[in-house]
Amino acid sequence: MQAKQRKWFATSAAVLLLASVLSACGNSNDNSSNASGSTSPESTANTNKEKVTLKVEVFDRGNAPAGAGPVTDNFWTQWIQKNFGDPNNIKLEFVPVPRNQEVDKLNVLMATGDAPDLVFTYDMNTIYNYVKDDGLTDLTPLIENAPNLKKFLGDDVLNYGIFNGKQYTIPAKRPLQYTQSTYIRKDWLDKLGLPAPTTTEQFYETLKAFKEKDPGQTGGKLIPYDFSAIDSTSITTPFVLVNAFVKKMTEEEFYSLTTSSYIPELTKPGYKDGLQYLNKFYQEGLINPDFALDKDGKQFESDVANGYVGAFTALAAHPNLMAPGKVFDTLKQNVPGAEYIAIDPFTDEEGKTPKSIYDPIGMHIMIPKTSKHAAEAIKYLDWMSQSDVLFTLQNGIEGQHYTLENGFPKAITTDEAKKTFYNNSDIAIISNGKDFGSIDKDIEATAYQFPGYEEIAKQSIQNALKDGYTMPRFDRPIESEIKYGTTLKAKAYEIVVKAILAKPDQFGKIFDDGVAEYMKLGGQAIQDERRAAYQAMKK
Repeated sequence: MQAKQRKWFATSAAVLLLASVLSACGNSNDNSSNASGSTSPESTANTNKEKVTLKVEVFDRGNAPAGAGPVTDNFWTQWIQKNFGDPNNIKLEFVPVPRNQEVDKLNVLMATGDAPDLVFTYDMNTIYNYVKDDGLTDLTPLIENAPNLKKFLGDDVLNYGIFNGKQYTIPAKRPLQYTQSTYIRKDWLDKLGLPAPTTTEQFYETLKAFKEKDPGQTGGKLIPYDFSAIDSTSITTPFVLVNAFVKKMTEEEFYSLTTSSYIPELTKPGYKDGLQYLNKFYQEGLINPDFALDKDGKQFESDVANGYVGAFTALAAHPNLMAPGKVFDTLKQNVPGAEYIAIDPFTDEEGKTPKSIYDPIGMHIMIPKTSKHAAEAIKYLDWMSQSDVLFTLQNGIEGQHYTLENGFPKAITTDEAKKTFYNNSDIAIISNGKDFGSIDKDIEATAYQFPGYEEIAKQSIQNALKDGYTMPRFDRPIESEIKYGTTLKAKAYEIVVKAILAKPDQFGKIFDDGVAEYMKLGGQAIQDERRAAYQAMKK
């Protein structure tokens, strides 16, 4: 890597690490399977050449079951070596990166020139930085030799990896794009003779009835409406409600005013009204007054499991809620007869229920410019894209890791099965989720993972996808967002919390003053650059 690049990456790593501090996969010799993938003539020819070592990043979540072996040497790394590496004269070496430090660790590896041949991240600012500083291999010519990869991803997905006219990343496909859904206690509705709310106003009236009549007899512990912090922060989940107040915009305004994922879109028309509505909820005791303090979702899970929460917004079909032994099971034990249903009540001026959903992609897979094995890296991704290979990587081996029921794989949950199947989503990197060929089948398969909660899981996903919109995509780095993004995210969260908790007569000033400061800190620069980038793309 050039000296200039090394200097930038090192600086970037230090800055990101500082920001992080301040802001708060069993071993087995039986690797056989009927899904070995095909071997091309080129692969056969490779056996006459010197063996190549291909280094591949893998997340280390620190969750390996006893006897499973490390993420760098286990049943699946051995299976991949046997079925891909050996036939292609390639030695696979998996490089562990802690999941909760992945951006910082990746920046260090890039800065020192020690990055694996295949790396990945979800962080767009990191990707923009690598593109801007010429740290990535141009994959445009290489993917022409990867027919399986191109077919699996398709242009709609691959286009997300094009920057400045070049294919710099391989985006992982996300078959289902759902995010947030809202849930409500059906037994409480039945006890009060109330229907499930279908509008924002009906939702408010229902919460008032919960508070006034306490149908769960919670003894003063009632929380009519709560926000989940299961996967990110409790501050992000009420955005679904706030979206109901956002007014229609031109396409240019949408591109200019929409922020990156998980950042409050403070300057969208009507956003202030939505926050003021939540302020009203707070003043009337309809939301958890300590929502901003729950950083990991543990208090939220406890309150739901103990039967204190009337309604809440969280990620749809979330395992922490619906998996065996998790929150909903605990609730049934603690409060017999308690039952949640999924609802979609936050209606806007057109009667729609808009909500931000994921892009049709997940993480971005990259090949650093320092790699000498870009062709082999693309060959690996192309092999993984074959339907039989991907199915095996995602589901395991029939009879050992799953059984087929109703056409879908059902996981075998014995301790022995868990030892050899626990981090496969981190191995099958080209797909963020299982793909069964259609949205309906994907939803059904996802819901099937939660026995006893199939219907609520299915409905929560359908609600989360309804009227969903994706973030605007730019084909070039937004440099001001790279520069100011972290600071503005923290500032925006601060504004949201203060505005919700403000006294009614101080709400306007607190919000307006906060937004003014937000714009001075870089918000205006980002909007101006986004608008200019949009206009350039339209040309």
